[in-house]
Amino acid sequence: MVSAMIRSCPLTLPRPACASIARKGTPTGRLHGLVAAALLLFGLVTAVPAAAGTQPVPPPLEFDIARDGDVVGHHRIDFRRDGDRLVVRSDLKIEVEMLSFTVYRYQQSREEVWRDGKLIALAATADDDGTPHDIKGSAGPNGELRMTSNNKDRWTLPPESVPASFWNQSMVTQKGPLVDSLTGRILPGKVVKLGPETIRAGGRDIVATHYRLEGKRARDIWYDSGGRWVKMRAVARDGSVAEWVLK
Repeated sequence: MVSAMIRSCPLTLPRPACASIARKGTPTGRLHGLVAAALLLFGLVTAVPAAAGTQPVPPPLEFDIARDGDVVGHHRIDFRRDGDRLVVRSDLKIEVEMLSFTVYRYQQSREEVWRDGKLIALAATADDDGTPHDIKGSAGPNGELRMTSNNKDRWTLPPESVPASFWNQSMVTQKGPLVDSLTGRILPGKVVKLGPETIRAGGRDIVATHYRLEGKRARDIWYDSGGRWVKMRAVARDGSVAEWVLK
C-alpha cells in the first residue's frame, strides 16, 4: 500500500542523500528518482509581480502528485504580502507505506522573498528519510545572493537569479540563471518553449503553454494564460512517470 501526504513545497531533493536507499526496482528507489527528477531542488502560481506591494497576492496552489496513475504525494504553495515584499511558502510531504510500515519519508519546505520582481532571500530545508539539508541566502548590496549551507559552505549567486521552484513563470521566460532550490547551485541546461496544448488541470480542460527544462533529467512544465503553474511531469530512472496535477 502506498500513501502520500503533502502540504506545500519549497525546494528540491538532493541527489546523493538517498543513494544508499534508492535502489533500482525498489519502491523507495522509484519514488526518490521521481521526486529528484521533478523537483530538482524544489514546488507556484503566477509570474512574480512587477511590484509585489502593488499587486494582489496570488491564491494558493495545491497539487496532487501521481505516479503511474496512483497519487503518492501532495504539494501546496502559499503567498502573502509583508510590506513591499511577496513571501512565498512551499511545503511538501511524502510518505510511502508497505504492509502498514513507512518505508520512505520525505519533507521539504522553502521560503522565497521577492521585492519589485527580484529575489532578495531564499531559505530551504529538507529531511530526506532522516538526512537533513539546509540552505539560505539573502541579497547583497549589488543584488547578488549570498548563500550558506548547513555544512558551512559559502557562495554567491549572480543578480537576476531565479530559483527553479516552478511556480514562477519567469523561471522559463527570463534570461537569468536558474538555481536549484535544494542545493542553491546554478543548474545546467536550458528551457525550450514547446507551445500551447490542451491539458487537464483544476478538474477541467484548459489551454496551457508547455515548456521543457532540459538537462540530465528533463522536466515538462505547463502554465495557463495567466502565467499560473498548472502541471508538471518528470520521468524516473526506472521509466515510471510522475505528474503534478493542479487540484
